[in-house]
Amino acid sequence: MPIQNRHEIEQLAKTSLQLEEATRIARNSADQEVMQELQQQLREVQNQIQDARGKAINGSGTSTEPLFDAQVRVEECQHTLKRALMNVEAGQDNNYR
Repeated sequence: MPIQNRHEIEQLAKTSLQLEEATRIARNSADQEVMQELQQQLREVQNQIQDARGKAINGSGTSTEPLFDAQVRVEECQHTLKRALMNVEAGQDNNYR
């Protein structure tokens, strides 16, 4: 089944930009709980993007470039949060020594 419309692509691209901003804020706040919640949201959006890319590739004729960009953005956010969480956890470990 082809992707329903350009609106779905635009929404996913917009959501990835919002998550990118949320990642910056979460990293700067060093709030472990917020970062973990954001990681879950990123995983969900990544799945949606991959699903939409598959639909678009299967014949809708819609450009998948915005989805590719969104996927790269989400993956970068996931890596950023992973590093930030490791730093927060390392800092907590140092506080208990």
